Amino acid sequence: DLSVSDSRDAIFKCFDEEFGDADLCTVVHNAGQYVGVTSDNAHGITSTDATKKFGDGSLLKEDGAVDFEFMHFYQKLYGEAFVDICERSLKRMKDAHSRCQEAGEKYRGSIVGISSPGVNSAFKMVPGYDMPGSGKCLMEFSIRHYAHSAAKYGINCNVIIPGVTRSDAWETIAEKRGLTQDQLHGNFMGMIPMKEVADGEDIGDVVAFLSGSAGGRFMTGLCLRVDGGLHLGG
Repeated sequence: DLSVSDSRDAIFKCFDEEFGDADLCTVVHNAGQYVGVTSDNAHGITSTDATKKFGDGSLLKEDGAVDFEFMHFYQKLYGEAFVDICERSLKRMKDAHSRCQEAGEKYRGSIVGISSPGVNSAFKMVPGYDMPGSGKCLMEFSIRHYAHSAAKYGINCNVIIPGVTRSDAWETIAEKRGLTQDQLHGNFMGMIPMKEVADGEDIGDVVAFLSGSAGGRFMTGLCLRVDGGLHLGG
């Protein structure tokens, strides 16, 4: 659970112990969890909280106060965790940049976040994604600032926004609706101009492009829609 700092501590401890002599070049933040929809194992959150939405009264407690617990969870999972990972990663990347400079070599690094449709104003809103989106919007906002700060160290920073993607998370959603993943995806085909869903490899290819030597390293501060045209409408 990336919303817990101990989980993030363990990730960087593992890197430092296992790969401490190597330069950190690429970091991908792919925290995909929608409690009660794609998972039921989040730290201290129950699946019934998946119904929390802005403006319909579901955030109000019986005493009239606002219950921020669920929103804060996603802001920790996507906002706080993303900032934490970026800050720690950049420290290691800057150290790698210094080592390369001393050796007369060029350093290139990449940070990639994975967001979702409907999080920014350039995409139509996605009803029901209120709480997760409240956290992911910080990823898309902060990536431009990270891109600006990190550019002089040869580090590019971008966010990828996938659309309908074949994955374990979508499989879970399909099962909860009594469908196969293919049947569920079929319901979205009318909204996707390319008339097909992405595989994990399609998203991975973009990550590889952004962090590789094919030209993507010169792209930075962007939120890239990798969705077969979903953002355009069917």
